[in-house]
Amino acid sequence: MSYWTDRQEQLKKTAEKDETKLKRRLSDFYDKEFKRLEKEIAAYYQQYGEDNVISYRNLLQSLSDEDRRLLMERMDEFVAKYPQYSNLMPVRESIYKLDRLQGLQYSVYMTEAEIAGFTNEQMTEYLTKLSQKGINYGMETLGFGKNFYSINSDVVKQFVDVHWLNEENFSTRIWNDTKKLAQYLNQDLAQGFARGDSYDKLVRNLRQRFGRVNRKDAYRLIYTEGTFVMAESTMQPFKEDFTKYRTSPVLDGKTCSICRNMRHEVFEISERQPGVNFPPFHPWCRDSWEIVVDDWDAWIDEYVRKHGGNPNAASDVQKPSEVRWNKIQPKNRLPSAVGAVGTVLTVLGAAELIKYLLGGDEE
Repeated sequence: MSYWTDRQEQLKKTAEKDETKLKRRLSDFYDKEFKRLEKEIAAYYQQYGEDNVISYRNLLQSLSDEDRRLLMERMDEFVAKYPQYSNLMPVRESIYKLDRLQGLQYSVYMTEAEIAGFTNEQMTEYLTKLSQKGINYGMETLGFGKNFYSINSDVVKQFVDVHWLNEENFSTRIWNDTKKLAQYLNQDLAQGFARGDSYDKLVRNLRQRFGRVNRKDAYRLIYTEGTFVMAESTMQPFKEDFTKYRTSPVLDGKTCSICRNMRHEVFEISERQPGVNFPPFHPWCRDSWEIVVDDWDAWIDEYVRKHGGNPNAASDVQKPSEVRWNKIQPKNRLPSAVGAVGTVLTVLGAAELIKYLLGGDEE
């Protein structure tokens, strides 16, 4: 295992710990929101029901002024908390035309909207921190030290919430999942009332779908978006001096045929495309990547030309292949009196170290 592969494994373990904490926060919030919805449904049974059953016909009457006011207040609170999503709220005039069933269905939608807003906030924070760690892991491998980029860097932010699949970002996917689940829940609600379900039966059925689908959708996004951010952020420091890569899947019993077969192919870094030839290839994908260099000596010569001058200047002193990674300090801090040869050797040292760290040295 090369140093770089080991670093990626460390990044994955760190991401898994943060991911577990995020899932716990989301799960607690989902439970809290469903309890609030339960109370609203209970109030409906108490106000409009008889013998623990609500007549469907009774629910088709106009929404009361008090329920309408409470619904509008909830919408206003949501917009104040998440002004960027105000366009997703229903037109206020339509609230005056709601019947009791529709009013409760709007409450279901608002519950899902609260979940979507909170999930977006938490996902953005998690992925921003992950992108910072990813790009800094790459920078450290190339000798630039730790914490090269801050969490507020524009370079870090460019990997978060981008449209990388089907012209959608994770915010769009969260809201699409939210609206879809709200539709299913509202259908369950209407059918339950039409069947004459008791409060306990109705809430039990809603809870099963609510808890299962909300968590599954969120966890899938966390994992898949995390793989995208990790792969893309760690790649950034390597784009200048390298041209090729191959994917590096986790080879175990869970590895799918797509990822297993893709690892044999070599691709151009400039032509990488997530979901096509760069991770993630599918939901829950665990792939990473590794640099490919056909001729390390040729790469070192090119690296020296880019960063330090003419590699031939060092030919009488030490050839690139003879500069051992553990005998050099890859820092451009030599005194000016050392001259051009010293500068070239310093760059050669950095190049040889990078070669070793990326698994290009057989010893």
